[in-house]
Amino acid sequence: MTLILTGYNMDESKLGGALEHWLGFQDKIGRAFMMNEDALKYPLSDYLVNNGGAHINTIELELSHPDFSNRLIDLTITNNETIHRASTDKIINAFELKLAKTSTRHLSEKRRLFNDLIRMAMANHHSQEKCYFIIAGKSNDFETNFRNYEDSNNVKFYRQWFKFVKGQKATFNVATETNNDYKDIYDHFVDSYKERYTNGTLTLPNQITTTCEFVTAFKAQYVPYMAGVWSVE
Repeated sequence: MTLILTGYNMDESKLGGALEHWLGFQDKIGRAFMMNEDALKYPLSDYLVNNGGAHINTIELELSHPDFSNRLIDLTITNNETIHRASTDKIINAFELKLAKTSTRHLSEKRRLFNDLIRMAMANHHSQEKCYFIIAGKSNDFETNFRNYEDSNNVKFYRQWFKFVKGQKATFNVATETNNDYKDIYDHFVDSYKERYTNGTLTLPNQITTTCEFVTAFKAQYVPYMAGVWSVE
């Protein structure tokens, strides 16, 4: 990674490992009931500062998305090391976070997950470095409801959007998609976000590409929690 900020050198593999181990620790001390998507921001921030070398003031939770009014990004790294935010601040990295759970197989969660992907693909046009989608959760949920989830057509639904081997890319059509299982999700994004779009008429991109930067390497029976990190463009 190009060093945009002095001392900042985030490693996606260490980041993913930190998340899965933090979740496992919380589970061990009886805090699993507290785990939600918002909770993932804190170990991510902790890693970025203490291992990634980010200045704490560059981390912003719930920053406005550059293309949408009243739509927020879970976590960003900016180029501003002061406590005073400015309109000239530049995004270095952006992160959207999801927790794998039973509902990850439901239509509402498929929509939310895709919304994160396309918003990161759009944020990538404004950022100086990569934008990321991260999902973590109990190993059984990660495997059964996300990585290997099969829809009613016996299709592993999320394999269209993600590869699960580090370095591999998944490129999928968006604007020209004809499979209604996916097309309806893409169209729903436009319907939900067009009024918030600040740059004219909202249209779907031709394609989105995700790159697997990290995925838990151990089998589910050996680890209580799993995580995956993808850059999005």
